[in-house]
Order: sequence, then C-alpha cells, then structure tokens
Amino acid sequence: MSKLKVVWSVKSECGPIRKKNEDSVYPEISGSSLVPFRAGVFDGMGGHKKGEVASNIASLVMKEDHKDLKTYVEIANKQIYEYQDSNSDSDGMGTTMTAIKIDDNGVLQVAHVGDSRCYVLSKRQLIMLTEDENVPGFQNVLLQALGTKKRLDIQTKDLQLNKGDVILLCTDGLYNEIGEEYIKKKLQEGISADTLVSEVLLQEPKDNVSAIIINII
Repeated sequence: MSKLKVVWSVKSECGPIRKKNEDSVYPEISGSSLVPFRAGVFDGMGGHKKGEVASNIASLVMKEDHKDLKTYVEIANKQIYEYQDSNSDSDGMGTTMTAIKIDDNGVLQVAHVGDSRCYVLSKRQLIMLTEDENVPGFQNVLLQALGTKKRLDIQTKDLQLNKGDVILLCTDGLYNEIGEEYIKKKLQEGISADTLVSEVLLQEPKDNVSAIIINII
C-alpha cells in the first residue's frame, strides 16, 4: 500500500480583545508531506503570567523525536516546571496540549491535556476524539494543564485514518464561537485553517484563535 500524504494549513491569531497571543501551534507554517506526521495546538493559560512561554515550550518539544506520543506531553510538562523553578515571575503558568501523530500505517494517535480539541471528519461524520477537562460549571477553569502538576492524567486515543479524512486541531477560542455543525460543514467544503480562523474573527472572539486542518490524501 502506498504511503498516505498529508496536506495541512495552520493559523493562529490573537483576536480583537486579548492583548497578546498565548496560543502556539506546531507546525507553524502550512505544508505537505508523506506520513509519518505530527502536529499540536497549545493554549497558554490566560490570566496567568507567561502563558505564551508555556505554550511555546510545549510546541518546541514537538520538534524532537520520541516514539511514544505521551512522552511529548510528559517532557513538555517537565520543561515548563523547570522553567518556573528558575523564573520566579512565571509561577502558575501553564498550557493545554493536544498533540497528534500519524504513523506509517495511517493510524492517528492523540495525546491530550486540557480543553483544546481534536476532531476528525470521516465518512461524513464529525468525531471529537478529545474530552474537555474543565471544572463543571466553570468553563474557564481547567482540571489540569501542563505546568500545574507533576503527574498528568493524559488522555490518549488511536483511530485508523482513510484517504479523504480531515483532522481539525483547535483551541477553545475557535470552538466556543462556532458550533459543531458549522465545523462539520466547513470541513466538508474543504476550508483552510486560514479561512476558518478569519471567519471566527468576524465574531469578535474573547480569546486567541488557533487551528490546524490536516487533509489525508
């Protein structure tokens, strides 16, 4: 069987209300390649010092080579802890992390902490592969995030991909503004991350907005 190819688009914007963009994305630019492939979105904790530093540390870990996707989360968490130890003004910083890897056999692996999301559009069905980790009744309060505790309960999931499937990674600044039916319709239409984020920005979102859209061909 010939290797699957991935074509991806990436966009991360501050939005009209926030003073700075605390989201990070990996990869940072759009492109295409054969599998294996990995990507991630990271939402630095708003209201805390250096949220953008925490999300950037997590995104840089994605450039490394590790066999197990959970290892990326564990290493990023450790590095954020170490940064806080040596930078007293960064106490309390943290980030979500929703990372994926597509292996040589077209299996999608997901590792997730926080409330960013991974969706897959497959055979006209939109599947959410992650569960939001928020305190019930307090949507803005996370149960856990990288940099807030040494041992994380990391969500993992695997899914066999097929040609024609579409993956969306996004932060809550995107999905809080649009419903899943809208997301499904736009992915079916072949929208790029740049266009999807631009449409969300028209809603004047309160948060940073980031998306990665990956097409399996």
